[in-house]
Amino acid sequence: MGLFDGIEKLINEHGSAVILKERIELANDKYAALEQQLSTSVLRANELEDENQRLRIDLEKLQEKVLSLEKNIVESHGRRLEKIREECLQFLVANSHISSSQIAREIGKSSEFVTFHLIEMQNANLVLASYYIGGDTEWSLSQSGRAYLASHGLLA
Repeated sequence: MGLFDGIEKLINEHGSAVILKERIELANDKYAALEQQLSTSVLRANELEDENQRLRIDLEKLQEKVLSLEKNIVESHGRRLEKIREECLQFLVANSHISSSQIAREIGKSSEFVTFHLIEMQNANLVLASYYIGGDTEWSLSQSGRAYLASHGLLA
């Protein structure tokens, strides 16, 4: 072993220690970045879980509302409509895309009175309306209207 062997060994060990120290610092930096990402991900997961819970509650409320509306529809199909409404529906079976004034003349009622009932039946999805700029609204029977007539023996 020569005089310079000890110095060479010291230089090599010192160089290795510096490289090792830099690698440890880099690993610590990466670890800190990963911890930050994990913390952010945990916060986001909690936010999403809260939002998911709110959406589940909203979904339950909407499902209850849908069931209530379906029940109302079933009940309304069991009841008979006013005579004027049944007359309008029966007239629309044979005459689609017709104005309320034409329906009114045919069944002997005022146009405003017939229009009122047609709009109410449109809200109940029994009739359909086609609106034209500068022209009369044209009315036609919907499938629900046909179902009503059929279920009450009014469809010939």
